[in-house]
Amino acid sequence: MNSNYDFRIIRVLRRRLSLTLQALAGRAGLTYPTVESIETNKTLPSLRTLDALAGALQISTSDLLGLAEQRLVQRRRANTEPRSHSLRADEGLENCRVARYDKGKLIRVTAETGDHIHVMGLHEDVHEFCYVLSGVVELRIEDKTYRLRQDDTILFNGLLDHSYTQIEAGEYLTIHIPRDARIIEALLGNKSEDVPGQ
Repeated sequence: MNSNYDFRIIRVLRRRLSLTLQALAGRAGLTYPTVESIETNKTLPSLRTLDALAGALQISTSDLLGLAEQRLVQRRRANTEPRSHSLRADEGLENCRVARYDKGKLIRVTAETGDHIHVMGLHEDVHEFCYVLSGVVELRIEDKTYRLRQDDTILFNGLLDHSYTQIEAGEYLTIHIPRDARIIEALLGNKSEDVPGQ
């Protein structure tokens, strides 16, 4: 079957609910062979069938389609970002290795003491996670400053003007997740510790 959709995700969702193929078929009001052929990408389901499967998996049909639209395994190599993709005013782009996944990005930053990273040109409407792997980095978000050490993490709206200054040489990862990812909205809605750096 040649399709942009990968319905093997149904197996993943089914197993999370501890459902057998037979149980999922029963919940969805479908036959075992129908569900099996969809789950193994042998046939492309109708919208009515997808709606029944989504209901049985306790998610919306649009979420099921969105999950099926993504390949289950994607591999990318992180590369230095060309200056043309970024704003001229950006600083420290040469310290960044970027892997792009559609609208999301994974950025590894390696910096020496005193290096300043301000690469807003890489940002879209995203949530940004930062995870410090080694060293100490100072993160300025608008008018607040956070000092992050090894194994510290932070999550914030990536459209806010922000920059990183390396206090001690090290590495950190930033992960850009599109704001339309609903799970992140839920995380941001929870109470958090808001401890500014000293």
